[in-house]
Amino acid sequence: MNKKPLLIILVCSLLLSTTAIASGNSPGEAILKLVNDFVRMETLHLPGKVIIKTNQPDARQALHPCNQLQPFLPPGGRLWGKFSVGVRCQDEATWTLYVPVEIEVIASAIHAAQPINMGKLVDAQDIVSKEVDLVRIPAGAVTDPDQAIGKVAATFLASGQPIRTHQLRAPHVITRGQKVRLTATGAGFAVSTEGEALTAAAEGEVVQVRNPTGRVISGMAREGGIVEIK
Repeated sequence: MNKKPLLIILVCSLLLSTTAIASGNSPGEAILKLVNDFVRMETLHLPGKVIIKTNQPDARQALHPCNQLQPFLPPGGRLWGKFSVGVRCQDEATWTLYVPVEIEVIASAIHAAQPINMGKLVDAQDIVSKEVDLVRIPAGAVTDPDQAIGKVAATFLASGQPIRTHQLRAPHVITRGQKVRLTATGAGFAVSTEGEALTAAAEGEVVQVRNPTGRVISGMAREGGIVEIK
């Protein structure tokens, strides 16, 4: 989905909202619209559909007319679950209030369709996509099947469990104890020798290798049992 037109609309809406109190609209309504537009613009990067729920600011706080409103996220605040958005008047009225906000992020998350044992290469039959509120499941949920298929389960995954990114790893291209070929290239030279992998590694990861003289060398793991020495 192209969110650029929505971004333009939201920016324009935010600019118009900053003068809402001065133009005679209800302060509460103007502030809620400003906060809603601010949160929607700041959450455009999130997957799926974002549902925003804003609560009325404290009606006991008298608000003087303001020509320049600025929404902001308080220090340490996070646009996730329940949080508050501050609204600051930046002209001579100089007041600040905080609006309670709650968001839901409705998107597809990848779940285990059946028990997946640690070390198993995940395929399409192992997973199922379910629509959930990402706020209410553990952080780091996998949302794209391609992020899971072809990866290896780093731990046991129970059937129906949402899969998190740290529970998967890339498959190893080099295993511990494997005979590998060490290669080093440079300007006008190329050297190659055999060695034994002391650790396992996925493509592009660092692996330790013992060369024929017993020296331990670190290199980059590649397909086909190749270790590149930089």
